[in-house]
Amino acid sequence: MKRSIGVFAACVFFAAGSGALADETSLTGGNTAAAPVNEQAAIHRVGDAFDYTVRGSMTQAILANDAVGKLIDQPGMPTALDGREHISIKQISEQGITLHRSGLIVAVVSNRSEKSSGKGWTLVRDDGSIAKDTGNLGGVFLLPLPFLGERSVNAGSDLAVGATWSDKLGTKMYGMTARPAMDFEITGQRLLLGISVYELEATGTAPMKEPVVSNTGEALGYATGTAHITVQGEYDPINHRMISMEVDLTDTLRISGPGKHKGTVDDHQHYVVELDPSSLAVGSGQADATTPTVEAPLTH
Repeated sequence: MKRSIGVFAACVFFAAGSGALADETSLTGGNTAAAPVNEQAAIHRVGDAFDYTVRGSMTQAILANDAVGKLIDQPGMPTALDGREHISIKQISEQGITLHRSGLIVAVVSNRSEKSSGKGWTLVRDDGSIAKDTGNLGGVFLLPLPFLGERSVNAGSDLAVGATWSDKLGTKMYGMTARPAMDFEITGQRLLLGISVYELEATGTAPMKEPVVSNTGEALGYATGTAHITVQGEYDPINHRMISMEVDLTDTLRISGPGKHKGTVDDHQHYVVELDPSSLAVGSGQADATTPTVEAPLTH
Protein backbone atom coordinates (compact mmCIF):
# COMPACT_ATOMS: atom_id res chain seq x y z
CA MET A 1 0.00 0.00 0.00
CA LYS A 2 2.94 2.32 -0.13
CA ARG A 3 3.42 5.08 -2.65
CA SER A 4 6.65 5.28 -4.60
CA ILE A 5 8.82 8.32 -3.96
CA GLY A 6 7.80 9.80 -7.30
CA VAL A 7 4.10 9.36 -6.64
CA PHE A 8 4.39 10.68 -3.10
CA ALA A 9 6.19 13.80 -4.29
CA ALA A 10 3.68 14.28 -7.08
CA CYS A 11 0.78 14.11 -4.65
CA VAL A 12 2.14 17.07 -2.73
CA PHE A 13 4.00 19.08 -5.36
CA PHE A 14 2.38 18.48 -8.73
CA ALA A 15 -1.22 17.75 -7.76
CA ALA A 16 -3.76 19.82 -9.69
CA GLY A 17 -4.81 23.09 -8.11
CA SER A 18 -8.45 22.05 -8.06
CA GLY A 19 -7.73 19.27 -5.56
CA ALA A 20 -4.28 19.88 -4.10
CA LEU A 21 -2.32 21.97 -2.14
CA ALA A 22 1.27 22.03 1.06
CA ASP A 23 7.79 25.46 4.26
CA GLU A 24 14.08 27.77 6.51
CA THR A 25 16.16 30.38 7.62
CA SER A 26 13.73 31.08 10.45
CA LEU A 27 11.98 34.42 10.34
CA THR A 28 10.06 33.99 13.55
CA GLY A 29 12.71 34.77 16.11
CA GLY A 30 12.87 37.93 18.24
CA ASN A 31 9.95 40.20 19.07
CA THR A 32 10.29 43.87 18.20
CA ALA A 33 7.63 46.51 18.78
CA ALA A 34 5.84 47.03 15.50
CA ALA A 35 5.02 50.40 13.98
CA PRO A 36 1.42 51.21 12.99
CA VAL A 37 0.46 49.66 9.69
CA ASN A 38 -0.99 51.72 6.83
CA GLU A 39 -3.02 48.93 5.28
CA GLN A 40 -4.67 51.25 2.74
CA ALA A 41 -1.38 51.43 0.81
CA ALA A 42 -1.61 47.80 -0.21
CA ILE A 43 -1.41 47.18 -3.96
CA HIS A 44 -0.20 44.52 -6.38
CA ARG A 45 1.21 45.49 -9.75
CA VAL A 46 1.98 43.66 -12.95
CA GLY A 47 5.66 42.76 -12.84
CA ASP A 48 5.81 42.09 -9.10
CA ALA A 49 7.92 38.98 -8.51
CA PHE A 50 8.96 37.03 -5.44
CA ASP A 51 10.38 33.67 -4.43
CA TYR A 52 9.35 31.12 -1.82
CA THR A 53 11.31 28.25 -0.31
CA VAL A 54 9.67 25.09 1.02
CA ARG A 55 10.70 22.43 3.48
CA GLY A 56 8.43 19.64 4.51
CA SER A 57 7.96 16.12 5.74
CA MET A 58 5.24 13.53 5.17
CA THR A 59 4.52 10.20 6.83
CA GLN A 60 1.77 7.72 5.95
CA ALA A 61 1.12 4.51 7.89
CA ILE A 62 -1.36 1.89 6.66
CA LEU A 63 -3.05 -0.95 8.53
CA ALA A 64 -5.63 -2.81 6.43
CA ASN A 65 -6.62 -6.04 4.73
CA ASP A 66 -6.32 -6.95 1.08
CA ALA A 67 -9.04 -8.52 -1.06
CA VAL A 68 -8.57 -11.97 0.52
CA GLY A 69 -8.37 -10.69 4.08
CA LYS A 70 -4.59 -10.76 4.39
CA LEU A 71 -3.24 -8.18 6.84
CA ILE A 72 -1.20 -5.31 5.40
CA ASP A 73 0.78 -3.45 8.05
CA GLN A 74 3.05 -0.68 6.78
CA PRO A 75 4.70 1.57 9.37
CA GLY A 76 5.06 5.15 8.27
CA MET A 77 8.10 5.92 6.14
CA PRO A 78 8.97 9.64 6.19
CA THR A 79 9.48 11.62 3.00
CA ALA A 80 11.42 14.90 3.14
CA LEU A 81 10.82 17.77 0.71
CA ASP A 82 13.05 20.72 -0.18
CA GLY A 83 12.24 23.17 -2.96
CA ARG A 84 11.98 26.68 -4.37
CA GLU A 85 9.38 28.56 -6.40
CA HIS A 86 9.43 31.80 -8.43
CA ILE A 87 6.16 33.70 -8.78
CA SER A 88 5.47 36.67 -11.06
CA ILE A 89 2.28 38.70 -11.53
CA LYS A 90 1.34 38.77 -15.21
CA GLN A 91 -2.15 40.29 -15.19
CA ILE A 92 -4.56 41.99 -12.80
CA SER A 93 -8.24 42.15 -13.76
CA GLU A 94 -11.72 41.98 -12.27
CA GLN A 95 -11.33 38.19 -12.24
CA GLY A 96 -8.27 38.39 -9.96
CA ILE A 97 -4.48 38.15 -10.09
CA THR A 98 -2.91 35.97 -12.77
CA LEU A 99 0.41 34.43 -11.72
CA HIS A 100 3.07 32.59 -13.67
CA ARG A 101 4.93 30.13 -11.46
CA SER A 102 7.99 27.93 -11.86
CA GLY A 103 9.60 25.70 -9.28
CA LEU A 104 11.86 22.85 -8.34
CA ILE A 105 11.51 20.32 -5.53
CA VAL A 106 13.57 17.40 -4.25
CA ALA A 107 11.87 14.53 -2.41
CA VAL A 108 13.96 12.13 -0.30
CA VAL A 109 12.83 8.81 1.19
CA SER A 110 15.00 5.91 2.36
CA ASN A 111 18.12 7.79 1.17
CA ARG A 112 16.73 7.94 -2.37
CA SER A 113 16.03 11.32 -3.90
CA GLU A 114 13.99 12.46 -6.85
CA LYS A 115 14.12 15.96 -8.36
CA SER A 116 11.13 17.43 -10.18
CA SER A 117 10.55 20.79 -11.84
CA GLY A 118 7.40 22.37 -13.16
CA LYS A 119 5.59 25.47 -14.41
CA GLY A 120 2.03 26.68 -14.12
CA TRP A 121 -0.49 29.51 -14.34
CA THR A 122 -2.70 30.37 -11.37
CA LEU A 123 -5.62 32.78 -11.02
CA VAL A 124 -6.27 34.04 -7.48
CA ARG A 125 -9.59 35.78 -6.83
CA ASP A 126 -9.83 38.91 -4.69
CA ASP A 127 -11.24 36.84 -1.81
CA GLY A 128 -8.16 34.59 -1.91
CA SER A 129 -9.76 31.54 -3.48
CA ILE A 130 -7.86 29.77 -6.25
CA ALA A 131 -10.06 30.15 -9.35
CA LYS A 132 -7.85 28.18 -11.75
CA ASP A 133 -4.53 26.38 -11.70
CA THR A 134 -3.02 24.85 -14.83
CA GLY A 135 0.26 23.21 -15.75
CA ASN A 136 2.16 20.74 -13.62
CA LEU A 137 3.01 22.99 -10.67
CA GLY A 138 0.53 22.86 -7.77
CA GLY A 139 0.72 21.11 -4.45
CA VAL A 140 2.60 22.60 -1.52
CA PHE A 141 3.40 25.83 -3.33
CA LEU A 142 -0.28 26.76 -3.59
CA LEU A 143 -0.36 27.37 0.18
CA PRO A 144 0.76 31.03 0.35
CA LEU A 145 -1.01 32.17 -2.84
CA PRO A 146 -4.55 32.72 -1.43
CA PHE A 147 -3.18 35.44 0.84
CA LEU A 148 -2.41 37.62 -2.19
CA GLY A 149 -6.12 38.47 -2.53
CA GLU A 150 -6.92 41.88 -1.07
CA ARG A 151 -9.97 40.49 0.77
CA SER A 152 -8.41 37.16 1.71
CA VAL A 153 -7.58 38.04 5.34
CA ASN A 154 -10.61 38.87 7.49
CA ALA A 155 -12.52 39.81 4.31
CA GLY A 156 -10.24 42.83 3.85
CA SER A 157 -11.18 44.41 7.19
CA ASP A 158 -8.64 46.32 9.24
CA LEU A 159 -6.42 44.01 11.26
CA ALA A 160 -5.46 44.26 14.92
CA VAL A 161 -3.97 41.95 17.50
CA GLY A 162 -6.77 39.83 18.96
CA ALA A 163 -8.96 39.91 15.82
CA THR A 164 -10.71 36.60 15.06
CA TRP A 165 -12.75 35.35 12.10
CA SER A 166 -13.77 32.15 10.33
CA ASP A 167 -13.26 31.41 6.64
CA LYS A 168 -12.23 28.70 4.23
CA LEU A 169 -8.61 28.41 3.16
CA GLY A 170 -8.31 29.43 -0.48
CA THR A 171 -6.98 26.07 -1.66
CA LYS A 172 -6.90 22.37 -0.79
CA MET A 173 -4.12 19.92 -0.02
CA TYR A 174 -3.85 16.48 -1.58
CA GLY A 175 -6.81 14.23 -0.80
CA MET A 176 -9.15 16.98 0.39
CA THR A 177 -12.61 17.03 -1.16
CA ALA A 178 -13.30 20.60 0.01
CA ARG A 179 -11.32 23.62 1.14
CA PRO A 180 -10.51 23.52 4.87
CA ALA A 181 -12.87 25.45 7.15
CA MET A 182 -10.59 27.47 9.45
CA ASP A 183 -10.81 29.69 12.54
CA PHE A 184 -8.23 32.50 12.36
CA GLU A 185 -6.71 34.78 15.00
CA ILE A 186 -4.14 37.60 14.93
CA THR A 187 -1.89 36.79 17.89
CA GLY A 188 0.84 39.42 17.55
CA GLN A 189 2.54 42.13 15.52
CA ARG A 190 6.24 42.87 15.02
CA LEU A 191 8.83 44.44 12.75
CA LEU A 192 10.71 42.14 10.41
CA LEU A 193 13.56 43.80 8.51
CA GLY A 194 11.62 47.05 8.54
CA ILE A 195 8.33 45.45 7.51
CA SER A 196 5.47 45.40 10.02
CA VAL A 197 3.88 41.94 10.00
CA TYR A 198 1.02 40.29 11.85
CA GLU A 199 1.43 36.88 13.49
CA LEU A 200 -1.47 34.67 12.49
CA GLU A 201 -2.76 31.33 13.78
CA ALA A 202 -5.54 29.13 12.41
CA THR A 203 -7.05 25.73 13.11
CA GLY A 204 -9.60 23.80 11.12
CA THR A 205 -10.74 20.61 9.41
CA ALA A 206 -11.30 19.26 5.91
CA PRO A 207 -13.00 16.12 4.51
CA MET A 208 -10.56 13.61 2.98
CA LYS A 209 -10.80 10.89 0.35
CA GLU A 210 -7.60 9.12 -0.71
CA PRO A 211 -7.13 6.17 -3.09
CA VAL A 212 -5.27 3.25 -1.52
CA VAL A 213 -3.37 0.53 -3.38
CA SER A 214 -1.57 -2.62 -2.23
CA ASN A 215 2.14 -3.30 -2.58
CA THR A 216 1.39 -5.09 -5.85
CA GLY A 217 -0.60 -2.16 -7.24
CA GLU A 218 -4.05 -3.60 -6.55
CA ALA A 219 -6.66 -0.90 -5.91
CA LEU A 220 -8.18 -1.35 -2.45
CA GLY A 221 -10.66 1.51 -2.64
CA TYR A 222 -10.79 4.89 -0.98
CA ALA A 223 -9.95 5.86 2.58
CA THR A 224 -12.21 8.60 3.95
CA GLY A 225 -12.34 10.73 7.05
CA THR A 226 -11.45 14.15 8.42
CA ALA A 227 -8.10 15.92 8.49
CA HIS A 228 -7.15 18.37 11.25
CA ILE A 229 -5.03 21.34 10.15
CA THR A 230 -3.10 23.99 12.05
CA VAL A 231 -1.45 27.02 10.47
CA GLN A 232 0.97 29.53 11.97
CA GLY A 233 2.27 32.36 9.86
CA GLU A 234 3.43 35.93 9.43
CA TYR A 235 1.35 38.16 7.16
CA ASP A 236 2.51 41.36 5.46
CA PRO A 237 -0.63 43.58 5.15
CA ILE A 238 1.08 46.22 3.02
CA ASN A 239 1.99 43.82 0.22
CA HIS A 240 -0.78 41.28 0.93
CA ARG A 241 1.54 38.29 1.13
CA MET A 242 2.64 35.64 3.59
CA ILE A 243 6.19 36.09 4.86
CA SER A 244 6.24 32.62 6.38
CA MET A 245 3.79 29.88 7.26
CA GLU A 246 4.02 26.55 9.06
CA VAL A 247 1.33 23.99 8.29
CA ASP A 248 0.63 20.73 10.13
CA LEU A 249 -1.95 18.15 9.03
CA THR A 250 -2.97 14.90 10.74
CA ASP A 251 -5.73 12.42 9.98
CA THR A 252 -6.83 8.83 10.55
CA LEU A 253 -8.87 7.65 7.58
CA ARG A 254 -11.03 4.53 7.36
CA ILE A 255 -11.13 2.08 4.50
CA SER A 256 -13.64 -0.73 4.01
CA GLY A 257 -12.54 -3.99 2.48
CA PRO A 258 -14.50 -7.01 1.26
CA GLY A 259 -16.90 -8.43 3.81
CA LYS A 260 -16.17 -7.09 7.26
CA HIS A 261 -12.54 -6.24 6.57
CA LYS A 262 -11.62 -2.73 7.68
CA GLY A 263 -8.47 -0.69 7.62
CA THR A 264 -6.96 2.65 8.58
CA VAL A 265 -4.63 5.13 6.91
CA ASP A 266 -2.76 7.54 9.19
CA ASP A 267 -1.22 10.66 7.62
CA HIS A 268 1.02 13.32 9.09
CA GLN A 269 2.18 16.20 6.92
CA HIS A 270 4.29 19.15 8.07
CA TYR A 271 5.47 22.07 5.90
CA VAL A 272 7.27 25.39 6.32
CA VAL A 273 6.93 27.87 3.44
CA GLU A 274 8.95 31.10 3.63
CA LEU A 275 9.51 34.12 1.46
CA ASP A 276 13.11 34.28 0.30
CA PRO A 277 15.03 37.08 2.11
CA SER A 278 15.77 38.73 -1.25
CA SER A 279 12.01 39.15 -1.78
CA LEU A 280 11.33 40.71 1.62
CA ALA A 281 12.02 44.37 0.86
CA VAL A 282 8.89 46.41 0.23
CA GLY A 283 8.67 47.03 -3.52
CA SER A 284 11.15 44.25 -4.29
CA GLY A 285 10.69 43.03 -7.86
CA GLN A 286 7.98 45.58 -8.67
CA ALA A 287 7.74 46.84 -12.20
CA ASP A 288 7.30 50.48 -13.13
CA ALA A 289 3.69 51.62 -12.91
CA THR A 290 3.63 52.11 -16.67
CA THR A 291 4.32 48.43 -17.33
CA PRO A 292 1.48 47.19 -19.59
CA THR A 293 -0.58 44.17 -18.68
CA VAL A 294 -0.08 41.03 -20.71
CA GLU A 295 -2.53 38.49 -21.96
CA ALA A 296 -2.57 35.33 -19.86
CA PRO A 297 -4.51 32.09 -20.31
CA LEU A 298 -6.48 32.03 -17.06
CA THR A 299 -9.07 34.78 -17.42
CA HIS A 300 -12.73 33.87 -17.72
